[in-house]
Amino acid sequence: MNPCTYDNLEQRLAEIHRLLKTETNVRHYQRIHVIHLHLQGYRNGEIAKIEKLTEKTVGTYIKKYRTLGVDGLKMGHSPGAPPRLTPEQEEQVYEVVLNRTPSEVGLKTTMNWTGPLVREWIRREFDVRYTNRDVLSLLQRLGFSHTRPTYTLAKADPVKQGVFRTGFQDVKKN
Repeated sequence: MNPCTYDNLEQRLAEIHRLLKTETNVRHYQRIHVIHLHLQGYRNGEIAKIEKLTEKTVGTYIKKYRTLGVDGLKMGHSPGAPPRLTPEQEEQVYEVVLNRTPSEVGLKTTMNWTGPLVREWIRREFDVRYTNRDVLSLLQRLGFSHTRPTYTLAKADPVKQGVFRTGFQDVKKN
């Protein structure tokens, strides 16, 4: 509801107070609380100190509330930083990780692809620096999933494994 349609300050405060009681998103709660303080007569600088925001941010929230009402405080989607690789480069990363091994592209390893290996290949190929976390996000966005390797012994003797497990449990108890 647009605050301009309210008859008085008490109605606006009542609506804001109701929203504060029901809001579960911390960031949206903070925006509503800024308006609550504003309607109580606090100045933007005081609100900024209380909420640990800049005065500009406080002013933006108040302006949005004045023009759009409570709907102006809703959170939009933050797209984040722009990608550092072009779509063509990302496609090349996808193809290399899917169809080639690290040793085939000049990395000194016979292992499967790992985040640090992809990061090193991207640095060599495109001169773009990523952190391990950034590489894992990139790979996830490209449709890959992260798994930890598990090892099985193809020629393991089941009888010997049973004996080992029993003995190992005794060792763990002591």
